[in-house]
Amino acid sequence: MAVWAPVPAVPAAVLAFGLGSIVRVGVGASAAIGVAVAVGGFAAQALALGWARKVSPVATQAVALSSFLILIGIVGGVYVLLSATAPWFSEKAFGGGLLALIPVAFYEAHLARRGRVAELIVDADRATTRRPKGSA
Repeated sequence: MAVWAPVPAVPAAVLAFGLGSIVRVGVGASAAIGVAVAVGGFAAQALALGWARKVSPVATQAVALSSFLILIGIVGGVYVLLSATAPWFSEKAFGGGLLALIPVAFYEAHLARRGRVAELIVDADRATTRRPKGSA
């Protein structure tokens, strides 16, 4: 899932930057940063869940429950850092850029409905449990 997240995210970042730059370049940059933070956080959550799935069900639950809180902390940290240090930063555009997570989530749901995500999970499980042909 993390591999497919940039598919809708790159056009969303370009669109956010382009539309925001109509107002001011700082607005466009703020919106593009919001897109990058949202999609990067989503991809990191997907990678962490993939790792935790291989460890144990308890690790999967811990990652699932804590990763959203960590993402909120990262978003808040980026927001505070940029609003305190960058005079060009636009808070509203950054918040609008965070909404790029919506098309990414819809795209991931489309992949899951098509069965592609399930196929990737099954293929990964088969690869890890495959035994050599000569063993009994």
